[in-house]
Amino acid sequence: MTTPGIVPNSWEVEGRRLAPLLDGVDAVVIAGNDPAAAASAAIGVARMQGQRRRVAVADLVGEAPAIEALLTGDDPHGIADSFLYGVSLNKIARPMREADNVFLMPSGTEPVDHEGVYANERWRRLAAGFHQVGALLIVVARPSVPGFAQLCAHLGSLMPVGDTTFPMPGGVPLIAPPAAPPPPAEPTTTPTSNTARRAREAAQQDETGRRSKLLAVVLVLGAIAIAVGAMWPQILTRLPAPIAALLERPPADTAALVVPPTPMDTTPVRDTAVADSTATPAGGATTRGDSAVATAAREPLTVDNPADSTVAARFAVYFATANTRAAAMPDARVRALEAVALSPVLDGTERWFRVTVGASASRPEAEALLSKLRAEKLIGAGSIVSVPFALRLESKVTAPMVKARLDALATRGILGYALRQSDGSATIYTGAFESPAQATALADSLRVVGVAPVLAYRTGRAF
Repeated sequence: MTTPGIVPNSWEVEGRRLAPLLDGVDAVVIAGNDPAAAASAAIGVARMQGQRRRVAVADLVGEAPAIEALLTGDDPHGIADSFLYGVSLNKIARPMREADNVFLMPSGTEPVDHEGVYANERWRRLAAGFHQVGALLIVVARPSVPGFAQLCAHLGSLMPVGDTTFPMPGGVPLIAPPAAPPPPAEPTTTPTSNTARRAREAAQQDETGRRSKLLAVVLVLGAIAIAVGAMWPQILTRLPAPIAALLERPPADTAALVVPPTPMDTTPVRDTAVADSTATPAGGATTRGDSAVATAAREPLTVDNPADSTVAARFAVYFATANTRAAAMPDARVRALEAVALSPVLDGTERWFRVTVGASASRPEAEALLSKLRAEKLIGAGSIVSVPFALRLESKVTAPMVKARLDALATRGILGYALRQSDGSATIYTGAFESPAQATALADSLRVVGVAPVLAYRTGRAF
């Protein structure tokens, strides 16, 4: 619905035309070399999509006129204040005039067109939350700003509009606008002579012949490409090692993650449950230890096996993030996967619960797992993360006893996983972290329920 008396500009009209392309999308960057055109197109998309679901439009251009003109209220806070000073996103999101289902997030009191905002990991979590509730997050951005590629990766898709002569981020799906419908041909009243008609028919036959030849060439090239793709691994093995290394590049990952719902407000909320892979002690009673669990990490733990750093099973698939343990807890189908870790991590003053899957010593092995999860529709896009550290709970567990040990931990609310060692035994871990300091909160929560964890480089293969 348009405000009475206001005629939408041509780019807003174009945005309305393109809106159906986003019916299956939950987060998108709309960008072009003309930021005013991108902002107007975003408003047009939001108006149409807002007729059937909630939409939020974030201004990373900086006081975009098309967005500023539709703001309600006089609160000056915006994205910059949220990302830099912790102002709640729910506070800065304001209903758009004449569109109660559309919310606008202005740029705020400081510049937003810099890498600190564009490349911020919080966009990934926001996109995940919008996905789960079926809403749409639109971010209007400048492609020339450092961090633009990371922003697109965090949101998972890009719709270029207007002048799009800028590098497109690799591995990010593009929502390409179709061409506008051509104007109807003017009817002709001049009778066509037989000679002209025969010439036109001959030209049409000639054009049909050219198209048939072109189609045949395309089909042949397609068949060759499919054959080469199928045989590519064998071809690489026959090439000299230096050439094969140059040709074998890992596929680019995006970050359109399928995760449990997270609200727009990312300010930390005290979780009365125990911090990560532990639950409230049996019987449901809370203890004084809960306050220690909710406290930020103190001193980094000491790594028990520093000599294993070169053989650590450091690579995993980033699966999900949520701002409460309950929301992040994977379902039974996911928990049946290999080396599933639920880890509390701090992002500034905010605590999040991250789910990773797998434990591989090599990146190609982790990428193979990611491809498998995608093929089985267990994950949307995903990415590879390096998380070499974990909390070791038990060592030298015999293979027949692994399930019983993990079940016993589960009854205490601890999500553990086993990695097979070179001697055939298993080591049981919980959590997966990028640094020793990240593991402190989880270690505190385990001590609350009487478990003495040991920080270690995780080693072995999935059990």
